[in-house]
Amino acid sequence: MFPEPTFPTPIRACPELSTAEAELWLKNDGLSHPVYGGNKVRKAVRLLAEARRRGAPRLLSFGAAGSHHLLTLALFARAAALESAAVVIAQPHTQHAMDTLRAALGLGLRVYPAAHSGWLPWVLGRAVRTGDYVIPPGGSNVLGACACADAIDELLQPIADGVLPAPDWIVVPLGSGGTCAGLAAGVIRRGLPCRVLGVQVVAGLAPRAAARYLAREVLRSTGHGQLTSQLGAQLVFDSSQVGPGYGFSTAAGARASELARDIGLELDATYTAKAFASVLELLSDHARFAHAKLGRPRRVLYWHTLAATDLAPLLVAAPRADALPAAIASLLR
Repeated sequence: MFPEPTFPTPIRACPELSTAEAELWLKNDGLSHPVYGGNKVRKAVRLLAEARRRGAPRLLSFGAAGSHHLLTLALFARAAALESAAVVIAQPHTQHAMDTLRAALGLGLRVYPAAHSGWLPWVLGRAVRTGDYVIPPGGSNVLGACACADAIDELLQPIADGVLPAPDWIVVPLGSGGTCAGLAAGVIRRGLPCRVLGVQVVAGLAPRAAARYLAREVLRSTGHGQLTSQLGAQLVFDSSQVGPGYGFSTAAGARASELARDIGLELDATYTAKAFASVLELLSDHARFAHAKLGRPRRVLYWHTLAATDLAPLLVAAPRADALPAAIASLLR
């Protein structure tokens, strides 16, 4: 039997990287499922339920070659005896991205490669079937974002019990926008006086616009539309960590990965290394992030989104890297 997700995910203090001026706390969504964890599990549960409600025989989504979202969807679709497919675009080659792609293929994901972005409409037209439940990149529709908004409720009891101090900042990667948007909507909905910092992994205004839009829609869909005006103050963004672009490593990300090992975390170059680099700035840049009126250290909660489970079991039945069709292998460049 396919195991259930393991919610709530753990929260703990990280004194190894805390200072007299700033405390670091960790919310580890990497442990959200015993087979394959990460933030995408929350979305997948809701999206799969919706697919079943519609009677869809297949999930069709989009993503980069090493997409954690696509792997999670393939895992949950297979457990529900549904098919999974995706229009897939290229990203820089890393071993982590290759292993993620191989694991998704081993779970039955059918890949429709789009070698160039201009080909997306044509590839989508070839991929879509009648009855498909079509899911946007990252699972970032209102339904997926609502799952992330509900995750904020997992902070309320620890805060009430004095186990977790109410954070001043929640830091999370910003890609397709659903996780960041959901957390911001959840914070506002529950009246937490903190800011959600979305650390961009894609350059430009589009990720910010997507996050703001989804956060507004989550608030409206849950009967809190009157609170949307708070988004400007409580949902903020950091575009300084993007580096050369999506999937490319950065020097700050590499340093963040080294320091994260001190608290038992493995990071990926695409998302979490860049988010954790921003966390390190929050912990150390006292002039930029000073809170003169607090009279205490600022509290930073890093929301870890990368699966903390071992990929090895999912690679047992996966195709070898050297056996991938050329059109699929070429998506990792």
